[in-house]
Amino acid sequence: MDREEFVLVRDMVRSLATRFGVTSADEVKPSTRTAAQQALDDMGLADLRRTSPPAATAQECALLAEEHGRRPLTTSLLGTVLLAPELLRLLGADTSPGTPTIGLTRELRFPGETPTDLVAWDSEGADSTLCVSAEGTVTRVELGPPAPSADLVRSVRAVPPDAPVETVGHLAPPDQLHWQTYALVIVTAELVGAAGSFVEQAVEYARVRRQYGQAVGSFQAVQHLLADATVLVEACTSVTRYAAWCLDNEPPERALTAARVAKAEVNSSALEAVYAGMQVFGGIAQTWEHIAHLYLRKVRLGATLLATTDDLLAALAVPEVTR
Repeated sequence: MDREEFVLVRDMVRSLATRFGVTSADEVKPSTRTAAQQALDDMGLADLRRTSPPAATAQECALLAEEHGRRPLTTSLLGTVLLAPELLRLLGADTSPGTPTIGLTRELRFPGETPTDLVAWDSEGADSTLCVSAEGTVTRVELGPPAPSADLVRSVRAVPPDAPVETVGHLAPPDQLHWQTYALVIVTAELVGAAGSFVEQAVEYARVRRQYGQAVGSFQAVQHLLADATVLVEACTSVTRYAAWCLDNEPPERALTAARVAKAEVNSSALEAVYAGMQVFGGIAQTWEHIAHLYLRKVRLGATLLATTDDLLAALAVPEVTR
């Protein structure tokens, strides 16, 4: 899409965040979830990656995911709007009955050769889940009851072990590489947005919070802490946006390597940045009513989502095949 069109779409996501972003865990209720998801669905953003070629580039989708992560939102932008439509596009299924999301293992990893014990991740507004096996087979399964999650704003549903399984199609090896890369980039971009926003809020808090008659932001130790956190966020932003660029411009193998590097970096650096912000907020960040733990939960869980740092470093240690 052209620049003006993308700016309009991004501003729509920002407006959604302003209207429906929660400020405490007590605001996460079924009624607020439903209203926020309906507002997102009314935007029609699922069409961004539904056609071939898609209306939005991977870079633009990553920026939208980053914007979505800046506020605690109960909406399923990643699962039902960005990831599931991309998977259907790769299968050549431009339309699909209902609203699917993405299926992961109970540990929130990519499924193996025989997917079992699955959950529907980011499932607000979804009625089924698409699961990609290690061999590239894509199946659809109906959703079960809600499943517990450390991330209080994200909806996760169980997948009944006896639920009927429908085979949707099979991904060719290049498409499977693209799918894994795209999923890693989108998830990583949202974590970058969350960490960046939280550090910005910590900086603003340091300007207004006063101790011993002075703003805590005037203390050198606090300044160093926030400066280091800002550098970490900038590093995360740079490596993630480069990985998104690779999706649009590099071969699948090279793009996957860039996505793995980005996720490994963000897994550690974004979490460290959020920890720094928690220290700046002090005791208030440890309370249930404060917004801080919603960011901490999102980034802490996100650091293990799809692939842990250990998983990624092991994969990156394998020499890259050159042709």
